[in-house]
Amino acid sequence: MATKAEALAELDKAHGAFRDKITTLPDDAYREVWLGEWDLARLLAHMGGWFHEMTGGIERVGRGERPTPEGVDYSNADTWNAGFTATATPGKASLAVFDLRYREYRDAAAALDESFFGVSDQGKPKIGNRLLDGAGIHHFGEHQEQLDAWLAQRR
Repeated sequence: MATKAEALAELDKAHGAFRDKITTLPDDAYREVWLGEWDLARLLAHMGGWFHEMTGGIERVGRGERPTPEGVDYSNADTWNAGFTATATPGKASLAVFDLRYREYRDAAAALDESFFGVSDQGKPKIGNRLLDGAGIHHFGEHQEQLDAWLAQRR
């Protein structure tokens, strides 16, 4: 499992591969519905919402707390996603919000001590790696294929 530097590099690579494909799109492309009921602005709000939630989780871990606040349940992703997408900034302006949420998420991870990264004594990824993978690295990969397919059919 990756060190903090390796995990951050992998996150940055996934982010760049995703973001580079959408920065030159016109405003109206961000409004095209193509992922179920979502347009690109809603997809960015969804991803940014998870970045925001996991930024708090990373900060809590750094303070020695559980990543999930008391009384909060992330297991119903559909409910969370609906909340995130309901607040989507329309059009290309959604990219600025996405960028802000990503920077906060990445900065929180960069501030987390190295001891939270790597492999535990039980052979499992430590919490820093899990928090970067779930909402970040894996999440980019999940939506990269969908984004690529949409972009290919737009041509």
